[in-house]
Amino acid sequence: MPQFVEFGIDLGTTNSCVSRYVDGVARVFQNNDQMNVTPSAVHILKSGRVIVGRRATAAIPTDPDNVAIEFKRWMGQRDRKVFPASQREVSAEELSAEILKSLREDVRRQADVDMTTAVITVPAAFGALQCEATARAAELAGFVEAPLLQEPIAAAVGYGANPDDGGRRLLVFDLGGGTLDIAVISTRDGRLNVLEHRGNNLLGGKDIDRAIVDGVLLPPLEATFDLRKRMASGLARSAFLSRLRMKAEEAKIDLSRDTNVTISLFDLGVDDAGVAIELDVPLGRRQLEALSEPLLGKCCDLADEALAGARIKGSEIDRIVLVGGPTQSPFLRKFLGDRLGAPVDFSADPMTVVCRGAAIYASTLKKTSSSTIAGEAATGPAKAGLIDLKLSYEPVSAELICPVAGRISEDGRNVEIRIDSALDAWTSGWQPLQKGFFEILVSLTEGEVNTFWIYCRNPEGNLLDTAISEFKIRHGLVPSAPPLPNPLSVEILGADGKPFLDPIFAKGSPLPAEQTIRYRAAHAVKPSDPASGLAIKLWEGEYYDDPDANDWVGHVLIDPADVKQTIAQGS
Repeated sequence: MPQFVEFGIDLGTTNSCVSRYVDGVARVFQNNDQMNVTPSAVHILKSGRVIVGRRATAAIPTDPDNVAIEFKRWMGQRDRKVFPASQREVSAEELSAEILKSLREDVRRQADVDMTTAVITVPAAFGALQCEATARAAELAGFVEAPLLQEPIAAAVGYGANPDDGGRRLLVFDLGGGTLDIAVISTRDGRLNVLEHRGNNLLGGKDIDRAIVDGVLLPPLEATFDLRKRMASGLARSAFLSRLRMKAEEAKIDLSRDTNVTISLFDLGVDDAGVAIELDVPLGRRQLEALSEPLLGKCCDLADEALAGARIKGSEIDRIVLVGGPTQSPFLRKFLGDRLGAPVDFSADPMTVVCRGAAIYASTLKKTSSSTIAGEAATGPAKAGLIDLKLSYEPVSAELICPVAGRISEDGRNVEIRIDSALDAWTSGWQPLQKGFFEILVSLTEGEVNTFWIYCRNPEGNLLDTAISEFKIRHGLVPSAPPLPNPLSVEILGADGKPFLDPIFAKGSPLPAEQTIRYRAAHAVKPSDPASGLAIKLWEGEYYDDPDANDWVGHVLIDPADVKQTIAQGS
């Protein structure tokens, strides 16, 4: 069984994908449609059958009420999608679990491996509730272990950010179908740091599709056909516009390569007079650019806010790296570069770069379910005849020479250890232990995931079986502790009796973090009074004068049943 997590998943708002790092390459698994990405869409039939991916999106024009899309936007909220046909109500994490199950099946079919561990990426703006919901989705999908990684960090790794970059600064521009995420990344001192981030969960490539429908397709359709009744009916209008948006998206994608396209509208039924609705509508790249410009202006405004928050100028950015399908537009790339004054890097596939980066990150992350956390003492199974070997090392190193320490049990003190690199001819040679301990400086190959084999022999030169036979160290930038996306506060009562928030951790505080603060009880807690419990409420957000306008994270309850003597008011 592999010791490492190995798999990386981009659980996206519009599309999702999975990758595995093998033999120096992050391989993306294709789905049944032979596509690298799977639409994040779920269709539930009357029978209760669940359909995921392209076939789910294909049902939007005919059965929109029973298809869920873009549910990542409400992860961590109490909202539930109602599927009328099956009478089911499903949460965002349950819908996300269906996407994850589909990705697991793709891996099982192609690699004959049951993927139960994977690094799953989340936006930098995800708060505690959203991250917890993502973890629950992974658990519902059968994952034993699913560490979370911020999407901008995964994108930077996927684009090959490395220690040789020095103190570079990147702007990760992630424009999906329905969301925009922007992060400013630093590579200073061999670490990847998120300096600042901005986002908009209601801004994406689908807004361009709607602009094409409203500005290009509907005017000639309404001038040629009688659509008054259809456009007045809520259900008929929704289905009609869904078909038009699908046509608009296809044309938008084609214009990334061509300068002019013809949108052939057919299979739209008949108009109010019984005439078949069929029409060819031309669309040129310049016309599309004019429709896209207002959206891109809003995107760049958010990028300017992120740069201002990081206290740097656009001209000080070393490169803009692109993520998301809409960033394949030549106009978008030029617009960004001109507006922000920085070079644009689109050398990686924007649709899969996040999951590839996550897989690279996962390739050196030890499974905690079968051993221990990577970088801490790794212990093999206590099997008869095995040398009980424990290792300690950093799974990611910005240096080309890094230490690997280890120890063995008392019975194996009179042995020697050798470490060999699987990438080149480097070897440590046989080295004796000092009171059961050793420390060896291993040599890394630049920019690679380095696999090392470890051997043990007795004084007679006979090789001995060890609990650990190999380990991996990636040469690259070390992801720093994730910053807190929003302030974390405690709700307290003011002198006027009105609640307000006292911020404990500021936005951007590196996690994990701790702080000790003393408060006074607003009222007495009496063992004899079950109603006198005192709740310490935690909130995430910046509306300090209105606690309910923020995201509720949880609370600590001082229960009267747990109190042996009265806690006085003001104590």
